[in-house]
Amino acid sequence: MTLADEQMLQNRYRVISLLGQGGMGAVYRARDTRLDVLVALKEMTPQPGLDPYTLAQLRQQFWQEAAVLARLDHSNLVRVTDFFEEGGNAYLVMNFVEGESLADRIEQQGAQPEDQVLGWAGQLLDALAHCHSQGIVHRDVKPQNVILRPDGRAVLVDFGLVKLWDPHDPRTKTAMRGMGTPEYAPPEQYDLGPGNTDPRSDVYSLGATMYHALTGQAPPTATQRIASRSAFRPPRVLNKHISPVTEVTVLRALELTMEDRFTTAQEMATALKTEAPPPPPPPPPPPKPRRTKVLRQTQASPVSRQKKQIPVRPWVVGGLVMAMLTVAAITAFLIMRPASPKRMTWGTVLFTSTRDGKQEIYRLTTDGESERVTNTPRAGESWSPIPEPGGTILFTSNRDGKREIYRLTTDGESERVTNTPRAGESWSPIPGPGGTILFTSNRDGKREIYRLTTDGESARVTNTPGASESWSPVPEPGGTILFTSNRDGKQEIYRLTGEGESARVTNTPGSGESWSPVPEPDGTILFTSNRDGKREIYRLTTDGESARVTNTPRAGESWSPVPEPGGTILFTSNRDGKREIYRLTRDGESEHVTNTRGSGESWLPD
Repeated sequence: MTLADEQMLQNRYRVISLLGQGGMGAVYRARDTRLDVLVALKEMTPQPGLDPYTLAQLRQQFWQEAAVLARLDHSNLVRVTDFFEEGGNAYLVMNFVEGESLADRIEQQGAQPEDQVLGWAGQLLDALAHCHSQGIVHRDVKPQNVILRPDGRAVLVDFGLVKLWDPHDPRTKTAMRGMGTPEYAPPEQYDLGPGNTDPRSDVYSLGATMYHALTGQAPPTATQRIASRSAFRPPRVLNKHISPVTEVTVLRALELTMEDRFTTAQEMATALKTEAPPPPPPPPPPPKPRRTKVLRQTQASPVSRQKKQIPVRPWVVGGLVMAMLTVAAITAFLIMRPASPKRMTWGTVLFTSTRDGKQEIYRLTTDGESERVTNTPRAGESWSPIPEPGGTILFTSNRDGKREIYRLTTDGESERVTNTPRAGESWSPIPGPGGTILFTSNRDGKREIYRLTTDGESARVTNTPGASESWSPVPEPGGTILFTSNRDGKQEIYRLTGEGESARVTNTPGSGESWSPVPEPDGTILFTSNRDGKREIYRLTTDGESARVTNTPRAGESWSPVPEPGGTILFTSNRDGKREIYRLTRDGESEHVTNTRGSGESWLPD
């Protein structure tokens, strides 16, 4: 039985209207007559027929958990302000959040823009991290429980308090729905035994919520997925505009096995902040595969295997090295490895890998051995290495809690180069003329290219119109800068002249996009594009013609070209089912360069 309109509770809360009703009770819009503010009143109705002892235990548990919830204080969580019992029912009083639910937004508009979903997800993951730090697992994250405020903020509401219900009483298993909503509930919540959920359960539910928001369709239930693998379709099958990294992050969050998911909300949030090339449309019919050679297996230091991290977008380095260090310098890439406590020694190819459970920078020697260069503290990660003429290495890392640019000296010490104000971030460093550093940052609220001078001052180089963004700068020998931008509504390659004028270099047909330019010595430009329906490497000639360089078999993709002396090209590809580094020879053959163990992945700095 629902409460009547105008009914008064505790001589303080006047019921205005019913907002929603489910198996565990109802939520009402009410007014706190003492403070004269609107509140949300959640009524928790106990299952009929419970014995007095069990009911007393459940009430005690409710008071304990309600007290913890009342201490939660986060801008993306609904605040619990009071709790009480009246007429045999328990009540939570929460702030009333103005806005519409994410479920209603999806129902009205369908799939939501990826940037918007990522913004909401970041806020919700931060809120969940706060909950988990207080020992609270929400257990019912779903679009219906996400309120989108008029100011754009996402607020997580409706804590299920599933422990309020007796998990051992078979009469409560269906009616009380302690498992949560099936489409968003991980498989461990189907087992209503105690201690079966932890923060990874909320990670699953948030992943399912993102899946629904990005595709417009709720994912199949865990039981449907267990019964038939074909029941689950990856997000980009339903929405080709989702970026690969976002899809991989959502897929990992939705792993059926708890051990294969992100272990914490913070870990998932870090993965969502990474940069990746834009998504290609569904692949065309598989072309005839080219021969693949496998070089000797690389070896890594024996570190215990951990779960796969989600790699960030590789940023182009080959063109820069050719422009700044000459062709001879490219031969070695000026890579360093940790050797003795005194100095670093030179190596061959720098790359990024998660092979030791955390995103770090590695060097690949001429004999095919792999050695880790960085050792990032705590949960920070390091990626996107680029050598400097003096032997140091610039790289990106979030080791101090925010994405910044660092320099690794020849003694193996790391020093922070940028200090980005507020919530802005900086990444993708590229050495520029006169000791300057070009980099990408959103420090002014929009992704733009900046120049860092030798005295530590930063000046914005681009001024992208509207909501478009510019990134991935690569200097050319003549002083111009190649970069990627979506300023004309589609991701294309542009050239920035010394006068600050920008001219579009590519004109990608259809819905294909082009990015990550790399200048070659003869004036041509290597770049990545999905113009033919699958991510491949292309060459843009001086007369503006584009020719495809790679022809990746099946559903694999290739990107991030790095030219080598002699006409070969290093690139990243998942053509054999795992992200590895390959070499494209002058005769068009592809050789497997790395062989990353376990579920770790390797990719070229970019």
